[in-house]
Amino acid sequence: MIFATDYFNYIPNELPEFNLKLLLNIEDLNNSIFNEVFTILKPHQQEEYITFKESEEAKKYRKERNTQLPYVDFSNLPEIFDDVLLQKVILYQKEGEIGGAIYDSLSEDHKGQIARFNSKIFEEEKAKRRALMSDEEKRKEKEWWDKYEADPTPRFMGNMGEPANADEYVLRYGRNPFTGKPETIESFYEKYTITETGEIVPKEKDE
Repeated sequence: MIFATDYFNYIPNELPEFNLKLLLNIEDLNNSIFNEVFTILKPHQQEEYITFKESEEAKKYRKERNTQLPYVDFSNLPEIFDDVLLQKVILYQKEGEIGGAIYDSLSEDHKGQIARFNSKIFEEEKAKRRALMSDEEKRKEKEWWDKYEADPTPRFMGNMGEPANADEYVLRYGRNPFTGKPETIESFYEKYTITETGEIVPKEKDE
């Protein structure tokens, strides 16, 4: 299954800027899935993308992306990532229209390696912060975590070992990441929409 197609399945009209950039990144960074994603677009959306790809805006975006991000060949990833490559891939994940483009190029084992690396960095930073905390601050922090861990509600944790976005959470767990209630991808998109910036918002507020 190609998760990237879910970004385009429920857009009836013009493609938002987020999706145009996402498709551009798929073509550039994860080309093996580009045709499959492109063919699900409506004819006018395909024309819209072709026009965007040749625009000055797209050329500027590509130049800025390539300047800001280190080079990674996502078509030829090793089975085991070293720390340098892990840090590079994590940089790609931080931008939604880029992270969504490379997601399908990562194996489940890759995602596990990334999650473990993120967890290690998180624990190292937490240890540094705790070393500077007073006993009272440590007590309050423990109370907060005890309450948090006692709450059984499923949580959407982003890239910390969980799906990269809310709709992937629905696909994996069959629950709404915002409410914790049972959800299908179809019912999820009846309630929410993706804005031009990639934010998922309730349709009532978007209309």
